[in-house]
Amino acid sequence: MKKRLSRKSEEHFAYGSVIEALSFGLYPDKRHVLREFVQNAFDASVSWKDESDSSLISPIEIKIEPPSIFIADRGIGMQEDEVNKYRYLGYSEKDRLKKVGFRGIGKDSGLAVAKKIILTTSKYGISKLFTVTIDAEAMLDEIKSQRNPPLEEVLRKHSEITGSSEDKRAHYTFVELHQIRKDAQILFSLDKIKDYLQRNCPVPFDPNFSHGVEIENRLRENVHDYYSIDILLNGVPLYKPFPINYTIPEKVTYTRPEYEPIFADDEVGSSLIAYCWYCGHSEKGQFDDRENSGLIYRVKNFAIGDRHLSRKTLWNTTPERAFYFFGEIHVLDDALVPSADRGDFEDNGARNRLYVRGRRIAQVLSQKAGTESAQRRFEEKTLEAEKLVDQKEKELNEGILKELLKPDVNYQIRKSVEDLEKRLQQTEGKRRKTVKDQKLIEQGSKVVTKAKTFIRKLEQAKATQFYSVDRVLKLNEEAKRVYQVIATCLRKEFQSNPELLERIMQKIDNALMEAFAELKL
Repeated sequence: MKKRLSRKSEEHFAYGSVIEALSFGLYPDKRHVLREFVQNAFDASVSWKDESDSSLISPIEIKIEPPSIFIADRGIGMQEDEVNKYRYLGYSEKDRLKKVGFRGIGKDSGLAVAKKIILTTSKYGISKLFTVTIDAEAMLDEIKSQRNPPLEEVLRKHSEITGSSEDKRAHYTFVELHQIRKDAQILFSLDKIKDYLQRNCPVPFDPNFSHGVEIENRLRENVHDYYSIDILLNGVPLYKPFPINYTIPEKVTYTRPEYEPIFADDEVGSSLIAYCWYCGHSEKGQFDDRENSGLIYRVKNFAIGDRHLSRKTLWNTTPERAFYFFGEIHVLDDALVPSADRGDFEDNGARNRLYVRGRRIAQVLSQKAGTESAQRRFEEKTLEAEKLVDQKEKELNEGILKELLKPDVNYQIRKSVEDLEKRLQQTEGKRRKTVKDQKLIEQGSKVVTKAKTFIRKLEQAKATQFYSVDRVLKLNEEAKRVYQVIATCLRKEFQSNPELLERIMQKIDNALMEAFAELKL
């Protein structure tokens, strides 16, 4: 019979080093700390909206005022027992299916950046406010100076709660990250914090994004836990970024939004596990603004990973086409759990299913990108061919088309015709032709007819209709032969670059004209 060991009164099962591991190990990017506090503020704000049946959510306010940072919300607030539990490490009563933060460690992220965490809160209907002060610096000093101090003692010793009276109608939570440490000075960079919060938090669409209202309405209809909330950074509202045209910022270069639901399987009535919206590039392949293109996963409108996560998980082939679009994939499957750093989802069957089923989006977008690329190339080739024909016909009519380049011009135009006819055949062979396809067929056919007419005109033209430097300068047979040898060599060398060939020949002709003019003088 095994002897049962007696439990010693001084025995502990957790020690202070856990605080170091959780606060520092989970937040290598110090900006993640602000996201954790925004998550808590967001949960409190949504809870107040649901409980008060309000149609509005008050903004979350973040103020960066060195040496400290302040995060304030007018959410549901906390009562005394909740304030006491705020000091607990890893303790949370939040429902994971309803709240963004649920692990109970986000509030402790402040230990990684501030010397103190000071929280002041009041709950509606309770005429008291409570203040929790956690002395992070003293706590970490004790952990470093003592060997294995008991976790519970460290937490109790370096945190305190005070209370005072408050208006019964008040409801809020204010957090001060008091005296940001030197290794977390990035938190004072307004531009970097603005960029991070706009990409990762559930802020509204930019008013300058013309389809924001439409997309917001569609998301509210199809994503049951979709909310957006105003966040003010030093009084300035934050908005989700979208690709802009670097050359002409006000120019719209994206298409109307389209939507793709992702179901658990192909069976009728299958559950919706994600909902995607996206806009394409209206002019050319990838967006120049790479930072704001691609698809972003979101849970409760908070970002999971970045634009590279969807590219890596959904695109097996042609991954570059992920950046022909921008948009979001809002995840609805309750079995999908964000990892602690929110860089991905926890590895389970639900994650695998999302990535497998989500590849349909990649297939749809890649097909669209391929079609649009082919259409764009067809249009470009049509315009190039028409411009070439018009230019050469004008040169022929004006008598400045070089006789020596007649074969090259003939070849150029025939090559353009062959290319257009091939594209016409491919487009006409489509089972379902778009309005754009029909327009391209009409334009391409006209240019092919125009080009063939000019080829016949070119072939039937007399020698006197062309420009010939030897005829203008009345070169003797010997000089004429030298000129033709030079021209033949140049044609062989630059036959793949007809524009360069023409420029070189023109320079030679101009030089000859000047030289002969000087001789006559």
